[in-house]
Amino acid sequence: MNQSNHSTSSSPVETSRPLPNESQDDEPPPTPAKRTTLLFQISVGDPTKVGDPVRGYTVYTVRTRTSSPHYRKSEISVLRRFSEFLWLFDALTLNNPGVIVPPMPDKQPWGRFQDQFVETRRQALQRCLTKITSHPVLQLDPDLRMFLESDSFAVEAKNRRLEVIPEKTGLLANWTGPRYFEQDDWFDSRKNFLDGLESQLKGLSKSIESASKARLELSVTMGDYAASMTDLAESDLGSGMCAALARLSDLARQEKEVHEEQAKGDVMTLLNMADEYCRFIGSVRLAFAARIRAFHHWQNMEKEVGKMKYARERLRQQGKLGDRVNSSLSEINDVSHFLGGSASQE
Repeated sequence: MNQSNHSTSSSPVETSRPLPNESQDDEPPPTPAKRTTLLFQISVGDPTKVGDPVRGYTVYTVRTRTSSPHYRKSEISVLRRFSEFLWLFDALTLNNPGVIVPPMPDKQPWGRFQDQFVETRRQALQRCLTKITSHPVLQLDPDLRMFLESDSFAVEAKNRRLEVIPEKTGLLANWTGPRYFEQDDWFDSRKNFLDGLESQLKGLSKSIESASKARLELSVTMGDYAASMTDLAESDLGSGMCAALARLSDLARQEKEVHEEQAKGDVMTLLNMADEYCRFIGSVRLAFAARIRAFHHWQNMEKEVGKMKYARERLRQQGKLGDRVNSSLSEINDVSHFLGGSASQE
C-alpha cells in the first residue's frame, strides 16, 4: 500500500507495513534507484466571488512554480473554482489506486461566502495541493498537470470520462457488490485503528466547538462588564474612583478581545486540523477500498476463466473444437497468465 505524502508529518495514520525478515544466507538485494522528487511551490490566493448569492461561487488563483520538465512553463497562474478541486481529488483517487490522496475540504452549503470560511477553505486547499505535489507518484499524474496549467480546464475536464467513486455509507453500504471478508490481520487491525481514531477525533471536534462557544460567550460577558465599568467611570464618584474604574474597563475590554482571538484560533487551527485528519481517514479508506475492488475484479476474472475452460471442455468432448483448438487454449492461457496462473495443458 502506497503512502500519501511521505515527506510530511501531517498524515494522521501510519500505514507502513512491516517487512518480512531477510534471510542471512542470501545476499541483500540491490538498492533501487531513488525516485527524484520534483520541486513545486504552490499558492492558492485571491478568492473572488463570482455570480449572484444563490448560484454564485468563489474562484481561487492557483500559482505554481516548478522545476518539472513535464510543464510548459516554470511559473503558472490559473483560476480554479472549488468544484474543480473536488474533480482533481476524484481523478487522482481513480488514477492511483492504493495511493492515499490528500483530501480536499468538505462542501459547505451555508455561509460559504463569509470571510472567515473563505480564508479557512483557501488555506486548506493550499495545504492539500502542497501535499499532492510533494508526493512522488501523485506529482506525475497527468490530471494534476492539466489542473495546474490548463487555460481551458473546464472544457478539458468535461471531455474526460471520469468515474466518480461513490462513498458508501448507511444501510445501502453493503447492498452493492459482493461482501468482502478480510483475511489479512494487518489490514483488519489498521481498519480497527482508523475506526477508533475517527471516533476520538470526532469527540475532540465536539469538545473544541464547545470550548470555542464558551470563549465567545465569555467574551460577550466581558464586553458587557467593560461597558458597565465605562459608565461608572463617567459618573460622579470622585476622580480617583473614576480613574480606577476606567483602567478596569480597559482591562476587561482587552480580556474580551483575547477571548475572541482564542475562540477564533480554536476554530481556525484545532478544529480545522481535527476535521482535516477525519477527511484523511476517509482517503485512507478509499485506498483500502481500491484493494478490495482489485480483489473482486480478480474473482470475476477467475470465474470467466472457469467458464472458458468449461465451454472448451464441452466442445472438446463433442468434437466441435476444430480449428479453435489452439486459439481457445491461447485465450485461456492469456487470461490465466494475467491472473498470475497458467492453464493446464492437454
